[in-house]
Amino acid sequence: MSSAAYRFCEYLLDCRARELRHRGEVVALPARVFECLQYLIEHHDRAVGRDELALAIFARDNVSDAQLSQIVLRARRVVGDDGQEQRLIRTVPRYGFRWVAEVEALQVAEEPAAAPEPAGSPRSDAPEATDALPVFVESDPTPRRQRRILIVLASIAIALTAGAWWAVSQRERPAPAADGGGGARPAAALIVLPTRVEGPRAAAWARLGLMDFIGDRLRRNGLPVVSSESVLSLLHEKERDVVAGQLRRAAGEGWIISSRARHRAQGWRVELTANGNDGASRRATGEHADLLQAADQASGRLLAALGRSDSGAGIDLSLAERLQRAQAAMLGNELATARRILQDAPELQRDEPQLRLRLAQVDFRAGKHAEALAEVDRLLTTAIARDDPVFRARALLVRGAICVRLDRYVEGERNYSAAIRLLDSDEHVSLLGGALNGRGVTRSALGKFAGALEDLGRARILLARTGDLLSVARVDANLGHLEGERGRPAQSLEYLGKAAAEFQRFGAVNELAAMHAALAVNRLKLLQPEQARATIEQAWALREQVSDVTLVTSLALGRAEVMIREGRFEAAHALLEEHGDGPVLPGDFHRKDALQAELAWRSGDPARTIAIVDAALQDWSPEAWESRLRWMQWLRQQAALQSDRPLRDDILVGADAGVTGRLLEALAARAQGRNDDAERSYRAAVAQAEQEGVPGDIAQAVLAYAPWLIERGELAEATALVGRVAPWTGRDFDLALLQAQLFHALGQVESREAALEDAGRLAGERRIPEALRQRPDAAQ
Repeated sequence: MSSAAYRFCEYLLDCRARELRHRGEVVALPARVFECLQYLIEHHDRAVGRDELALAIFARDNVSDAQLSQIVLRARRVVGDDGQEQRLIRTVPRYGFRWVAEVEALQVAEEPAAAPEPAGSPRSDAPEATDALPVFVESDPTPRRQRRILIVLASIAIALTAGAWWAVSQRERPAPAADGGGGARPAAALIVLPTRVEGPRAAAWARLGLMDFIGDRLRRNGLPVVSSESVLSLLHEKERDVVAGQLRRAAGEGWIISSRARHRAQGWRVELTANGNDGASRRATGEHADLLQAADQASGRLLAALGRSDSGAGIDLSLAERLQRAQAAMLGNELATARRILQDAPELQRDEPQLRLRLAQVDFRAGKHAEALAEVDRLLTTAIARDDPVFRARALLVRGAICVRLDRYVEGERNYSAAIRLLDSDEHVSLLGGALNGRGVTRSALGKFAGALEDLGRARILLARTGDLLSVARVDANLGHLEGERGRPAQSLEYLGKAAAEFQRFGAVNELAAMHAALAVNRLKLLQPEQARATIEQAWALREQVSDVTLVTSLALGRAEVMIREGRFEAAHALLEEHGDGPVLPGDFHRKDALQAELAWRSGDPARTIAIVDAALQDWSPEAWESRLRWMQWLRQQAALQSDRPLRDDILVGADAGVTGRLLEALAARAQGRNDDAERSYRAAVAQAEQEGVPGDIAQAVLAYAPWLIERGELAEATALVGRVAPWTGRDFDLALLQAQLFHALGQVESREAALEDAGRLAGERRIPEALRQRPDAAQ
């Protein structure tokens, strides 16, 4: 039977109060360090193996040697020992550790025991944010736990009997001042609903007990929370009978927080969901053998997701819990809060590689890619990165993600492949899924579509096994991008839409904005301008919440592209002037130049189009997309052809230059009078576009080829060609105008008028040539 306390040297380890005292003074130490000391002392008669000690401290045995060594190092420090002297804790080579100092076991503590822990004091033993969920040890109901439950039950009884007084006091007492983070919602009431409890009957108290507990945790951290009694007065016998309108009016602009507590073999899982009146959502979970500990973890993580530091609890967080809360803040896009949680760490935690890696992730999410990359590279040279394969894999995953954002795909693929080799498919399911997901992205960008599909498919299966729906959504997003890269925008929409719905549900703002922008791009490829406008406006509405400045610029450029395709030239020009010069990633290099050139061309200013393109080509970045280069070259040659200016003769087109490349070949052949070669290139462009099946590419090829056929009087061929794009003429200005041009040449007055009506409806600020409005010659 364990003793109540142990005396050694000038220290007293009080197991009931969970305190270490030195000469009567309490020594501050994290929970895991205390558990390390207690376990080694309780088993001082023998050596303790590494796996046994890890299981006792972390409640799981899949702990790296580096993690365990860090805890032992801290335990030695707090009792005045070190790895050289080993006066108290001795390392047993190739086995574990042993307590070697003399110990006096005390059945009754010599000093008054500390008061029972307040209900809000968490045990800081949460797993790191990216680990698979740990296995929790089923705990027997100890006297301390029974006391805590009785205290909570008593507090509920008091609250219910004094409900009227409590409700009045809550209305009169002002909410605590908000912290300086600025990330929380503006002053508005939060409503915490009763908890759904799925567990033994003995836990029935938790339905209202956790409701009150969670509300108190939020209230103590500066958030105005409607009293439990006031909420209960709005409810009927069951939550399903709640009048949603009453709750929303009571919450105003605040959050409505629901909770669910589920008992499983390993312990309790508490899930919190905060829903805003604008459709935003924040989620947090906690897992522990003790129900209140699980609720406390979840509450702390929800505070982080809402942009609040957990200052009200006055808790010395363990490193793992601090990392978890920073992760929750990052997910809620509260990067300032995440940074503050990490930077407020005690000195012993501040230089921990795990914390530095999380800070690098915060920098990465904030768009500080150079700083994040430099820090990860420093971490990869540390001893823990050399000795701990799991930490090294984590760092490589972060590095790979940074390389993806910088369009350094070959380097990123190497990082992800190296991480995959370090990870076991059974022990590190989440990490391996993330590594495969990242490598799939790099392979997709490099055109290795078969390998990318294999990686992303494996990643999705692995991550679905863990129940990590947010990571599964990221895989779906990447599958959507892959389908787009493969020239399959319709299939891309399905994946992107599914991912966007999940990002919306989880409140992942950056990812949600990026999905809406990607949806808009694919809608344009499918010749769906109205849908493209709707999705890009959804993305643009999130810009104030987006933390990555490069993403904000990308959203502005995407919005300008949609405006140009709709003929909203003045608005597009203003948007490019205001936001087009913001910081961009390589994927957006020269995107503003391309949009300005397209804007000039569609506005009927070929001279300006040529000037913009020629200036950009003089300073073209080798990192810019080749497809963007081909599009600008196409615009330049089209403008030259329409204004009787010379075509550039230094544009070389490779064999795999795609539809635009074939059209450039046709223009070059026309300029040199090689009409047969021009026709072959036009036909090749149309054939390739139809084979790939992307409406936007088919339209581009037909819009280039058909006018030349009409000009040459080859109306039968032109009619057959224009007929292929007839289904889209009602939603694309250029195609409607082309159809009017054909009907004008054919002398079909009524059909021309119908086509002109479509063109006029879609024109925006675009002009319809006056010649098309004139009645065609009857002889035609």
